[in-house]
Amino acid sequence: MAVPTWDNARRHARALETALDSKLSTYSKLAATIARGGKELESEEEGDGIGGYKLVEEEIEELLGKLEQAIDDLSALINSPSQPPSASMQHAAQRHRDNFDDYKRDFIRTKGNVEQSIRRSNLLGSVRKDINDYKTATSSQTDALLQDRGRIDSSHRMMDDTLNQAYATREDFAQQRTFLASIDSRMGGVISQMPGINSLITAIRTRRRRDTLILGCVVGFCVILLLGYTFGF
Repeated sequence: MAVPTWDNARRHARALETALDSKLSTYSKLAATIARGGKELESEEEGDGIGGYKLVEEEIEELLGKLEQAIDDLSALINSPSQPPSASMQHAAQRHRDNFDDYKRDFIRTKGNVEQSIRRSNLLGSVRKDINDYKTATSSQTDALLQDRGRIDSSHRMMDDTLNQAYATREDFAQQRTFLASIDSRMGGVISQMPGINSLITAIRTRRRRDTLILGCVVGFCVILLLGYTFGF
């Protein structure tokens, strides 16, 4: 492998510094976007866009390593016995070393900011998820309460309908009782004039009372069954 000359080594170091300037500028813009809450993690797996900051970091680290090696080559040339060092050469090597230190310091600072921004973004994402989960759970509980309220209202409506039917039945019975009392009064007058059919009227009256009692029991039993179904007894 041929030993590089001083001029070639300097040109190589300058080219690496130019590449580092460009990459660090790109990395700083990515860091600013991430800090503003950009969706940097959405394309991280693909390795491009904002999510490609990992790739940029690797490229910068590789360039820093190459620049450090180029500076070591310059130092080796300065210390070479075949080429006596000059003040300008030593000054140039030191300037490259200072530039390298600045690049490395800026990279470390920016990388720390990126990592901090990503941790904050992940924390906020976790908080948002917890809030959404809480809202979902609360919504489910509210829906369940509304369903229970709907069932209770339906039971109340069924109860009101049952009571209205019972009141209507009672009114019908009262009207029938009034009507039958009127007939009974008339029949009493007829019986008083026709004693021969008194026994027949008595039998009819007894059977009518029995039928009325049976009808009342059936209606009461039906009402009890309906109430039991409504309230789940």
